[in-house]
Amino acid sequence: MDTIPAIVSTFGLAFFWFIGAIPAGAALNLALPVAALTAWISYAAGVAVIVLIGAPLRERIVRRFNLSLEHDPNKLFWRAWDRYGLIGLGLLAPITVGSQIGALMGLALGVSPARLLIAMALGAALWTGVIAGLVALGVSVVQ
Repeated sequence: MDTIPAIVSTFGLAFFWFIGAIPAGAALNLALPVAALTAWISYAAGVAVIVLIGAPLRERIVRRFNLSLEHDPNKLFWRAWDRYGLIGLGLLAPITVGSQIGALMGLALGVSPARLLIAMALGAALWTGVIAGLVALGVSVVQ
């Protein structure tokens, strides 16, 4: 009976704070694979929500605030994008800005929604494994 609330709590936390969701799920007595899978699904869901509503929202924000998305190699942001691209975004977003901001950044840079969702889900899968491994190691050391 306590599993469902723990899964819902882990899902809700991972939607906004991926890096803390797996340890929190383990602390709520979820099996580590369940906590990891729940966190990964929640992160991917956060990306999917932004991908679905983000493209029209992006156009509206660009028009409203008269933003320029022109490539400028003199700006740090564009130099980082040129160097690391979508792979870098997919790998860094789970541990830095999260799913929603990372997805908005990808959309703003013109990445196709399908490629963005796949790259960010794969990046989160890698971090899911790393974080779950560290949690398992920590639990084994404490026991």
